[in-house]
Amino acid sequence: MNRPLRALLIAAVATTAMPMGASAETATAVQIIAPTDKTITPSGTWSIGARAGDFVFIGGMRGTDRVTGKMVDGDEARVRRMFDNMLAAAEAAGATKADAVRLTVFVTDVAKYRPLVNKVQKDIWGDGPYPPRTVLQVPALDQGDIAEIDGTFYAPLKK
Repeated sequence: MNRPLRALLIAAVATTAMPMGASAETATAVQIIAPTDKTITPSGTWSIGARAGDFVFIGGMRGTDRVTGKMVDGDEARVRRMFDNMLAAAEAAGATKADAVRLTVFVTDVAKYRPLVNKVQKDIWGDGPYPPRTVLQVPALDQGDIAEIDGTFYAPLKK
C-alpha cells in the first residue's frame, strides 16, 4: 500500500475510534476503582471494578459481608448482598442502579435461584425499567457460593 493511502486510512480510523475532542491518552485511560468503606475488599488478584471513559465495569460480586469477608447466611440474604455489593462498587465510581447497562448473574442452580434473583432485583429496581440481564447456570462458584453478579454501567463523569 502506498504511503499517502496508508496515512489516510490511519487518520480515518483514528478519527472514528475516538470521541470528538478526545486524545489518544484520554481515550485509552482506565481507572481502577478503589475499595471504600461501603464496598468489599478483593480477596485476591482482582479489582472491584474499573472505569473506562464513560463506562464502569464491576467485577464479579458475591453475597459476602464487606466487613468480615464471609458469606451471609440465607439464600435470599446472600443474593440481596450480591446486588448490594455490586451497586456499592458502582457507586464508588459515580454510577447508580439507573445507570446499569447490562448485568450478568451466575448461579449454581438456575431453576432454584433465578426466581430469587428476580424477586430481589424487583425489590431493588421496583417496577423498572430493568437493565438487560443474563442468568447463567455454572457448575460451581468460589467457596461453594450460590450466585455471583457483574455489571456494566454508563456514567459520564460530571464536569
